[in-house]
Amino acid sequence: MRNIHVGLLLALLLMSSAYAPEVSAEFQMPKPDRTNAEQQTQTDLEEFYTEIEAALSAEDLDRIMNFYADEYLHHGITKKQLRFMWLEIFSDYTDLYSVHIFSKIEVYGDDAILTCTGALLGIPVEGGDYEAVDRWVNQNHWLSKVDGQWRMIGGATQQRATTPGSGILELHPLF
Repeated sequence: MRNIHVGLLLALLLMSSAYAPEVSAEFQMPKPDRTNAEQQTQTDLEEFYTEIEAALSAEDLDRIMNFYADEYLHHGITKKQLRFMWLEIFSDYTDLYSVHIFSKIEVYGDDAILTCTGALLGIPVEGGDYEAVDRWVNQNHWLSKVDGQWRMIGGATQQRATTPGSGILELHPLF
């Protein structure tokens, strides 16, 4: 049943994006009782993801990499390795954008855990319609303030099986 809900969510996201005249950040913040973030922190996190979207739209790899802390580590994937993953994504897809539906935000000082369902979408360079480059359900995005700026320090804590050859990342290290 959960897979049906995820499939429907992604289908709706893809359909709505097919008619969008321009790429823009798409995210939904959690209900007030599902976050302990102060309003300014929540605004800062919204701006963080809006800026990521602008970097995606511009295909600005250096700018995207600035959203990751130097000590980023996710299931053994380092920031340097992640840069190569983004290079591959940019060579395979155009018109990239992401969707984030945050169901919970927990802030502890300069650290935050954002529970998220979402997708990274793009059009294959060989043509076609938007497709999911990656998608995730109830995964954690770990952020920390570094020199006063939010930076990603790690990704999801769970893995899920993927269909071989689906092109979907299994570890979700991107956000």
